[in-house]
Amino acid sequence: MSGSSLPSLPSRPVPKAAPGVPGLGPSPIRTAYTTVTDRLRKAIIAGELPGGTRLVQTELAQSLSVSVTPVREALRNLMSEGLVDYSPFHGATVHQTSRAELEDIYELRSVLIPLAVREGVKNITVAELDAAEQLARQMEAETDPIGWVELNREFHKVFYVASRRPKVYELLVTLADLSSLYVGLSISGDAKRRARGDDDHLEIVRAYRATDLDAATKITLAHNLDTLEVARAMLGEIDGGSTSVASGD
Repeated sequence: MSGSSLPSLPSRPVPKAAPGVPGLGPSPIRTAYTTVTDRLRKAIIAGELPGGTRLVQTELAQSLSVSVTPVREALRNLMSEGLVDYSPFHGATVHQTSRAELEDIYELRSVLIPLAVREGVKNITVAELDAAEQLARQMEAETDPIGWVELNREFHKVFYVASRRPKVYELLVTLADLSSLYVGLSISGDAKRRARGDDDHLEIVRAYRATDLDAATKITLAHNLDTLEVARAMLGEIDGGSTSVASGD
């Protein structure tokens, strides 16, 4: 993960991507770190950068038309989200999805969700519920599947925050970051999964507004299970075939 910084010259023609790295498009220098992080996250979730792909800083910087510095910071951020792995032998690589990890993530979420919902129903504010509903409406109108996955992540974080339990929040956010890979997989593998998700999100908001603990818990757990079952089936197809597929959530 080393490499010397490259000058950032946005007025010059965009160079060709280095071998092994697809052309990801230029990244505005004035918001380089945020833009590079978002662009790489979307490329990973969409499968433009498949699981196991080596992420060489200089190649990515060339592909994105930025210096190495924002790429280095972006990779560190994506490592904290679990989307990028690092080892001294292979450097930075795109995280590879697996059936075992999927099962672990969703089993842990199913254990933590009832606790988070119990506390969240008591503590969530009207402003937080309004923000969650706005995100749900944005998701209904979102045409980009990867944009939908990003909004989905933000939607659920509203409820994790509402638990007012810092450790519960921290664990659920870590699992949510990892599960982005599997959420993308689920909506790509089931044409109706996204519509069901949109319906679930609005039902979750209604249950919280009504302070209906049983309904909020039931809907959120069912929503979690739906993603698990679809992603599980998709991974089964991938494992049973010859096609190499990257992540999704």
